[in-house]
Amino acid sequence: MLIARAILYWNAYVARSPLRRLGHAALVAAATSLLSKVLGFAKEVVVAATFGLSGALDIYLVAFVLIGMPLSILLNAVQTALIVHLSSGLDRDTAASRFSATCLLTLIILAGLLPIWLWVLPHVLPWLTSGFSSDNRQALQAALYWLIPYYFLNGFNLLGYGTLQANGRFLANGLLPVVTPVAIMLAVLVLGSWAGWQLLAVALGVGTAMESLLLMAALSRLGVFSSQIRPSLRGLAPITMASLALLPGTFVQAIGPLVEQAIAAAMGEGSNAALVYGNKLPAALLGILLTPLGITTLPYFSAQIGQGNYAYSLHSLNKIAGWLLAGGTLLALPLGIFSSEIVALFYQRGAFDAAATKRVAPIQFAYFMQIPFALVSMLGFKTLAALNLNGLLCLYMALGVLLQALLAYVLTMRYGLPSIAWAAVIVSALLAIASYFTACRSLRRLSR
Repeated sequence: MLIARAILYWNAYVARSPLRRLGHAALVAAATSLLSKVLGFAKEVVVAATFGLSGALDIYLVAFVLIGMPLSILLNAVQTALIVHLSSGLDRDTAASRFSATCLLTLIILAGLLPIWLWVLPHVLPWLTSGFSSDNRQALQAALYWLIPYYFLNGFNLLGYGTLQANGRFLANGLLPVVTPVAIMLAVLVLGSWAGWQLLAVALGVGTAMESLLLMAALSRLGVFSSQIRPSLRGLAPITMASLALLPGTFVQAIGPLVEQAIAAAMGEGSNAALVYGNKLPAALLGILLTPLGITTLPYFSAQIGQGNYAYSLHSLNKIAGWLLAGGTLLALPLGIFSSEIVALFYQRGAFDAAATKRVAPIQFAYFMQIPFALVSMLGFKTLAALNLNGLLCLYMALGVLLQALLAYVLTMRYGLPSIAWAAVIVSALLAIASYFTACRSLRRLSR
């Protein structure tokens, strides 16, 4: 009875304001995504113990970034536009038709981009992988073809997750991503480092395929994915225009990881792996925080702004930003102080020795310091997207990526590999300030 009363009290408390309903939705999304983030990090621990900072892991990680670049450019734009559109209150059949048409058109574009991208890559690989041996460079080209199934499957998955988010299905959205890290972890535990990067590539493809099947089932239950719904290009203009407006920003943003990997590759074998492992735990923690923040705030602000509630949106923005900055700082500081101990605790076993720990810990420390700024910048970006200020959003993203690349290159030449992470911290802080104050100014002007 106490539990029932507590639930009733909580539901009554949440129902009193849209901002409280947003907080409730974010808590649900965070709780459901926690399992996938924990298992994803556990997968990295298993891979680290098996592969260490080896050349085989460098090959897989760089191939993963390269094959995902067209996805990052196109899907980040289309998914954002799709969520805003589906959150506008469409009926079920119309939403299903728009999703099917968007998915079909996006996959066709991805299929057209792939051969062009695979033709371009051999010409730029000498620059991107300057520290690789000739054998590793040839293996990297082969790894790109092994990851083609993942390329298409993940494209579908990203659109499917966007549809779940627009419909408030945070439970499925948080739990389904568990499948892929579990598949990779099981493959490595059973087969070890046998077959090297090929094992990781196959396990990634199998896990992503299983994830796609479960996602199709979830969308079918929602009524969005159905064989009875025929995709129609009619009504896609808002999604298309919003996607095109976002594409310049997502294009430049996708270059960021590529530039970081290229700078790291020039610093010798294991540098790419060290950079990735330095960001694994901070990225996992940010994922736990950013995932619920991103998937709940975009529909929330889209709905509030669509109803003309500009003053309340400004109130929500200010309140959430304060919570995020304070909470992110309280989380980041102790984690950064004990960065070396954390790396040793999670990674230092098997092929990951004390020298690897010493190399990774400073990188991880810097990425921990990025947490509060990344949270506020995510909030600012989602609010700008809800305001349809996509051109300005693209400009901020483009300037951020260019500045981060320049800082990473200049600082790394003098201070070494951790400077790549510190460049990300500086740019995240600047983007947080710019996006937050721009969104505040726009909402304040609209509320007059």
